[in-house]
Amino acid sequence: MIRSLSLVLVLALAPFAAACGTTEAAPSKPTVAPKPASTAPTDYQAACVEVFTKNRTCTDLYIPALVDLRAKHDMPAGIAAEVKANRDGIIAQAKTEWATDSTDPAIAATCEKVTAHLDDATRADAESAKSCLAMADCAAYTACIMPFFEKRFTK
Repeated sequence: MIRSLSLVLVLALAPFAAACGTTEAAPSKPTVAPKPASTAPTDYQAACVEVFTKNRTCTDLYIPALVDLRAKHDMPAGIAAEVKANRDGIIAQAKTEWATDSTDPAIAATCEKVTAHLDDATRADAESAKSCLAMADCAAYTACIMPFFEKRFTK
């Protein structure tokens, strides 16, 4: 069940990688007037990589917070009971998986995946979440970034 941490993490990081792997804007919807282009567009690929790298730097605080968030929303189903029964064991298992999932090649591949299906809301979240990346303290960073991930769990 914990192997699904990677999938949930990919979904949770979607707001940080809104245009990963492409420089083309999403096609406009015919019923919505196009928005003016930003004068300083976000490089979502770089933002995605930066978030994953920061998560890796902050592993000791980030992974427990992510496990707790998953347990709070029971995503995937059953994780809440597993965490209640053996939180330390689930965190240890998640850290073992994270050691592979947070390598540079894995980060690059994940950033390409999470940007395949994005909307304006995830792009707006990415813009807002960039402020978290400036935080040097891992506790502050983790507290800042988790609400953005939680939005993905509650959709």
